[in-house]
Amino acid sequence: LPVGQYIGGVEHAILHLLYSRFFARAMHATGHLPAKAIEPFEALFTQGMVTHEIYLTRDAAGRAVYHFPEEVEGGRLRATGAPVEVIPSAKMSKSKKNVVDPVNIVATYGADTARWFVLSDSPPERDVEWTASGAEAAARHLARVWRLATEIAAEADPHGADEDLTRAMHRAIHEVTQGIESFGFNAAIARLYAFCNTLARATPGTATRRQAVRVLAQLMAPMTPHLAEEIWAMTGGQGLVVAAPWPRADPAWLVADAVTLPIQINGKRRSEITVPRDTPAAEIEALVLADDAVRRALD
Repeated sequence: LPVGQYIGGVEHAILHLLYSRFFARAMHATGHLPAKAIEPFEALFTQGMVTHEIYLTRDAAGRAVYHFPEEVEGGRLRATGAPVEVIPSAKMSKSKKNVVDPVNIVATYGADTARWFVLSDSPPERDVEWTASGAEAAARHLARVWRLATEIAAEADPHGADEDLTRAMHRAIHEVTQGIESFGFNAAIARLYAFCNTLARATPGTATRRQAVRVLAQLMAPMTPHLAEEIWAMTGGQGLVVAAPWPRADPAWLVADAVTLPIQINGKRRSEITVPRDTPAAEIEALVLADDAVRRALD
């Protein structure tokens, strides 16, 4: 002790946190723990719950009979066609049977898809409603990543550099790393979606593209370890991706050479211009005044 980071649901605040704090203080008072461990946890993160609709029918006495999601289709029981009552999304509970068996999810989509969807749907401190459509969308994206990696791996003798892709790669490393370290997994995954799109549009056949797809595998590895290992091996990565050093962003590539400036007239956005970072103010003003949308508004 102390444990560096505690992660748990809100209902654990008493059963785990309160009792463990009581014992830690008692053991400190009796000389069994040092002063540094009087608080048993250095940091707390309270996670949200995975939720799902509840489906029920009534027996002859009017008592609720709960049904698993796979027993229901279109608001009726698959077996009998009887209509079911639907209670809006609630925390998954074995007694209410509003649970989805992970074995079925893994069998249908794979473990990586299940993880990717749960992490990408919302910030981890909020509840997330499990929907089959969400898992399907995650599966489609990961299939696209696999196709893209296969395409890049097949490119013969990659050579040459792509500065725009290099800049996007280092920005992705920076932002994904920040997201993971701050529990912003959904933000990290959103950045990975954007980086995948950039990679797909990049010029084929460059050494930068081959490097970038390996970096993509590394950044995805905490969420989709199986897919990441396959991509890493297929694109020439050495050893296992899980054993490779985490990529580091080069600060020099995080500084944009150009900036996009919005142009407002009387508080209303009319246009925008993109200029080098070191453009003098007078030159920027001249470019703004020469913009067609600005000229029309000023006239």
